[in-house]
Amino acid sequence: MVRLIVSEKPSMGRAIAAALGIQGSGRSSIQGQGVIVTWCVGHLVEALAPEGYDPALKQWRMDSIPFFPEVFRYAPIEATRDQYQAVAALMNRADVAEIINATDAGREGELIFDLVYRLAGAEKPVLRFWTSSLTDEAIREAYGRMKPGESYRGLRDAARCRQEADWLVGINCTRAQTLAQRRAGGEGVYSVGRVQTPTLALMVNRELEIQNFVPKDFWTLWAQFQAAAGSYKGKWFRKEGDRLDTEAEAKALAEALAGKPGRVASVSARTEKKKPELLYDLTALQKEANKRFGLTAEHTLEVAQALYEAKLISYPRTNSRCLTEADALKIPGWIKAIDQGQLTALQPFVADLRRRWPVKLDKRFVNDKEVEDHTALVPTESPARSLQGDQLRIYELIARRFLAAFWPDRVEAKTTLITRIEQETFKTTGTVVKALGWSEVDPPHGRPKKVKEPEAEETEEDEDSGTLPAVAKDERVETTDLAAKAGQTTPPKRMSEADLLGAMQSAGKELDDDALKGAMKDCGLGTPATRANIIETLLKRSFVERKRNILQPTAKGIELVQSIRAETLKSPQLTGEWEAQMERIRRGEAGRAAFMEGIHRFVREVVEQIKGSAPRAVPRVSGPVAGPCPRCGADLRLRDWEGRHYVKCSASGADPECRVAYDTDAEGKPLELCRLCQGPVRTTKGGAKVCVTCGKWVADLDPDLPEAGVCASCGQPMRLIPSTAKGKYFRRCAPCGVMVQAD
Repeated sequence: MVRLIVSEKPSMGRAIAAALGIQGSGRSSIQGQGVIVTWCVGHLVEALAPEGYDPALKQWRMDSIPFFPEVFRYAPIEATRDQYQAVAALMNRADVAEIINATDAGREGELIFDLVYRLAGAEKPVLRFWTSSLTDEAIREAYGRMKPGESYRGLRDAARCRQEADWLVGINCTRAQTLAQRRAGGEGVYSVGRVQTPTLALMVNRELEIQNFVPKDFWTLWAQFQAAAGSYKGKWFRKEGDRLDTEAEAKALAEALAGKPGRVASVSARTEKKKPELLYDLTALQKEANKRFGLTAEHTLEVAQALYEAKLISYPRTNSRCLTEADALKIPGWIKAIDQGQLTALQPFVADLRRRWPVKLDKRFVNDKEVEDHTALVPTESPARSLQGDQLRIYELIARRFLAAFWPDRVEAKTTLITRIEQETFKTTGTVVKALGWSEVDPPHGRPKKVKEPEAEETEEDEDSGTLPAVAKDERVETTDLAAKAGQTTPPKRMSEADLLGAMQSAGKELDDDALKGAMKDCGLGTPATRANIIETLLKRSFVERKRNILQPTAKGIELVQSIRAETLKSPQLTGEWEAQMERIRRGEAGRAAFMEGIHRFVREVVEQIKGSAPRAVPRVSGPVAGPCPRCGADLRLRDWEGRHYVKCSASGADPECRVAYDTDAEGKPLELCRLCQGPVRTTKGGAKVCVTCGKWVADLDPDLPEAGVCASCGQPMRLIPSTAKGKYFRRCAPCGVMVQAD
C-alpha cells in the first residue's frame, strides 16, 4: 500500500521528497519507495459566494440579509483547479492507505488541507507532519514522530470557525453597510471585515487627530554654562514643565537671569544595562525591515518565505520570540552555518563566542511555555552562500539578532546635572556608552534617511549632550548665554508600515476585560501571517494609499469608518472575543457549534442595527476633474477602486441621466481611444468595447481602418470621416476645420 504526503507548496513538497530519498520530478506529484508526495498551491478550495447557494442572491437586497448557509459549500479555485483535481484523485486512489497532512504547521495550514480533504470526499486515515524547518534533518525528525490527525482536531475546528465566521461577517455586513450607505448617496462597495475594518479605523482615527489638531506656540529657555572643566548647556524647567506660553515671558526670564552666576545644585549618575533584544517573530522582523530598508510587510514575508524554502531560516509565520529546550540543542549547528556562510563580517563574533563556549541562553530566549506552533526566527544549519539584495538583508537581520543573544548587556552611563541661577533651575543630561555588549553584533538602527516622512515632527534642540564635563555639587559656574527658543506643538505622525504593524500587534491592550486582553496579548489584530495581506487589501480596495513609507487613509477609507454605526465592527474587541473562544476550541475546552451560534446572533444584531439606523451623513470628497463629459458636458471625476482608475460623469450638466464612465490611467487619460473618432472607449460587463463619443462598437470597425493621427497645425486628435468611396476616409480636425485624405 502507498502513503500520500500533501504539502502546502511545491517547493516544500520537493524538499520533503528529497529529505526522504524520493527521487524524481513531476508537475503535480513525485512518487517512489511506496510514497507519493503532492502539494497544494496555497489554498486550492474557496467558499462559495451567496449566489452559489441561490442565484437570486447575486442581487444585493436588504430583505435577503442576513444569509446563513445551512451547510457551507466549497469549490475548487478556478485558477488552480487542475492541481486540486490531481490531489483529490490521489487522495481517493485505491492503493493509498493513509494520507499525511504536511501543510504549514498552524491554523491556516490545517484549514488548507481540511478543505481539500473534505471536498474530495476522502476517508483515509490522516497523520500530521509538523515541523518548523525544512532542513533534511528536521524533515526526517518530524516524519518519524507524526501524530494521528485527530490529535489536531481542536486546531482544525478553530480554523473552520475562523473561516466561516469571517465569511458570515464579511458577506452580510458588507452588503448591509453598502446598501445603507447607497441610500445616503454613497457609491461602490463598502467592504467590512472583522480585522480589516478595525485596522482601517486605527489609521482613520489617527488621520482625524491630525486634521483636527490645532498647533500651539511655546518657548523654551536654554542657558550656556562655563565650568572649570568645560562648558555645557541646560534647559530651564519647573515642576509644572519646561515650556513657557509667550515669547515675552521667555525673554523677560532671560533678561532677569542674564549675567548672573550659576551653581551646580546636584550631580547624579546612574548606570543602565540594556539586555539583548528578543529574537524575531514575523511581525518584529517586518517592522525592523520597514524601518531600516523601507520594505513593505508583504515583501518582507515573501523574502522570508523564500529563505525558509531555501532551508536557510526557520518557519517565518511565527508569533513566538523564544526557542524550546529541544531547539537549544541545535544551536551549535546554527552558529557553524553562520561561520561558514557568506556573512564574513560575523566571523569574528563567532570566533569570540567559541572562545567563551559553552554559553547558555537564559529563559528570556529559551522557554517552552512561550512557544506555541513555531519557535522564533533563527538561521538553520544550512550556510548561506549566494544571497543578494533583500534576501541577504533579511537573512543578516535574523543572523545578527540570533548571535547577539549570546552577548552581554549594553551598558550606558547617564548623568544628570541640575544647575540653579538664583531660584530658577536648568537641567542637563548626558549619556555615554560604556560597553556596546550585544549592540556591537546587532547595532540598533533608526529609520533610514532615504525613507522620509512628509509629516515629520519639528524636533527641538537635542536635550542629550553626550559626554559632560566633570563638575561637582555646589560648584560655581558662569552663565555665558541665555537664549529663548520658539517651538510649536505638533500633531501625531502618520503611520509608517512599521507603526501600523505595531499598532495591530498591540491592539486590544486598551480593553477593560482582562480575559479579552489575554486573548489579544499574542495576536492583536490579525496574525503574523495575515497582517501583511490585510494592509495590502486595504491598499487594493483604495481605503488606504502608500506615500513613500507612510500609509494614509483615503477619503473613501475615512468615509467608510465614519459611516459605520456598529462600533463593534471598528473595535479590536470583536477579534479579542473570537480569539479567546477559538483558543478554547483549539485546546478542546469548547465546541464549534456553540461558537457558531454566537456568530449567528452577532451577525443578526449588527445587520438589524445597520438596517434600523440611518447612515451617518458623511461629506463626500469628489475626485479631481479629468475634463468635460463627451456626452453632456458635465465634469468627469477621476476615481479609483481596487487599483483600477476610471472617470465617471458627475451628471451635473444638461443631461441628469448621463452615466458616462470609462477606464483611465492614474492621470485620467483613457486607456483606449476609438480608432474612428479618437473618443474614449469603455468596456461593458460582457467584455465588449464601445466608443463613448460616437457609439461605435470596436468589434464592428473595419480592421483595416487607418490611424486618425493628430493635426499638424494644432496637435489635437483628428477624426476619421468616411468618404463616398468605399473603404476610403478623410482625417478632420474639429478645432482647425482642416480636412485631409487618409492614406
